[in-house]
Amino acid sequence: MKKYLVLILFSLSFFYSQGQNLDDIKKLVILTQYTKAKPEIDSYLANAANAAKPEGWYYKAFVYNSLGRVATNPVAEAKSLYTGAFDALKKYASLDAKAPLTVEEKNSTVYNVYSGLYDLGIKTYNDKDFAESFDCFKKTLEVHDYVYENKLYGPGDLKFSAHDTDIVWNLTILANELKKKDDALVYYKRIADADLFDEKYETAYDDLIKKYKREKNAELFAKYLSAAKKHYPVDSEYWEGMEIDFALDGLEDEALLNKYEELTKTLPESYMVHYNYALDIDKFLTSSASEGKEKAGYRARMLELFLKSRTIRSTIEANLQLANIYYSRTYDIQERIGRITGTKPAELQVKKQLTDSLKTTMKECIPFATEAVRMLAELKEYKYSEKANYKLALEILSKAYKMEGNAVKAAEYDKKKEEVDKL
Repeated sequence: MKKYLVLILFSLSFFYSQGQNLDDIKKLVILTQYTKAKPEIDSYLANAANAAKPEGWYYKAFVYNSLGRVATNPVAEAKSLYTGAFDALKKYASLDAKAPLTVEEKNSTVYNVYSGLYDLGIKTYNDKDFAESFDCFKKTLEVHDYVYENKLYGPGDLKFSAHDTDIVWNLTILANELKKKDDALVYYKRIADADLFDEKYETAYDDLIKKYKREKNAELFAKYLSAAKKHYPVDSEYWEGMEIDFALDGLEDEALLNKYEELTKTLPESYMVHYNYALDIDKFLTSSASEGKEKAGYRARMLELFLKSRTIRSTIEANLQLANIYYSRTYDIQERIGRITGTKPAELQVKKQLTDSLKTTMKECIPFATEAVRMLAELKEYKYSEKANYKLALEILSKAYKMEGNAVKAAEYDKKKEEVDKL
């Protein structure tokens, strides 16, 4: 909303038509002798009988607003005058619902109060007096809201929009500068409730989502999260992460896994849901909470989830998890083979079946380990953990190809494994 300066013209007959008790004050106003008029109107309204009448409050507003525009006024004085003018206008309207004087001037005074406070906000901001600028803009917004809520149209049907975008954004900037986090959230909420979606407003949605996440307010969390996902789809994974965190907060063990299962229905294409669900099943299986539980079903579901996450997005982590699952199974099979020491036909038959299963399981590692190695080879820099994962994937491939009888391939991966330490 841009600032407005509205010229107010009065005829002598208009002032004299309002009653003789204010004649002296009216004359001073007509002569633009506002400095002299101010103590007169203050004295007039100090009388309880006069203060109960509406007209005096209008004239106070007009005089105070006029004095506020004196260029030589210190900021504090100008702000006090504009604030006094605004308070007087509200008092006038409360005493006379028809408010003929403001109707006659087409609400010019209140629009000028808005303009004056806006100018003070800009001036103090440029002077880097951020606390004063914040207060000026805050009062400007109060005037805006009053004008809008009361449908006070200015000259030429001038009117305010529901949301004063510039002032609200100025207030958020200043609130953050002044570390007024709670105030910033108030103005962020106005931005979000107005459904604004310029790039610079993304912080508003983000901070509101975090606020209602902390407060565990499911309704408002969902409201602003939905708006953020709509307006800023490029950050969909970030919003998705917030949604997942909110849903899982405070849960553990089977309650956590059950909530994950629900999320696979509401977010069926979420890599994070499926991958992290699988990881948490793995944690559950190694915890005391899983004692006495049927673990085979959990292991099967974990494999399904890693496979699904890889389908959604093939990552180093998902491929390594899958390669390692099959690789770990080969140790169990080898242990079972090692326990067969007899030579009876039935025992030899079981041993052969297990050996075939070992080879099949080892072969199942290959596509996942190969993809992990390809992706790891593309990295420009390596953390210690990434080198360790790289060597693990190469070791799996080396053993898999040895078991297939492909010595050339196995040697190739053994050589690459030695080179990883040089990266």
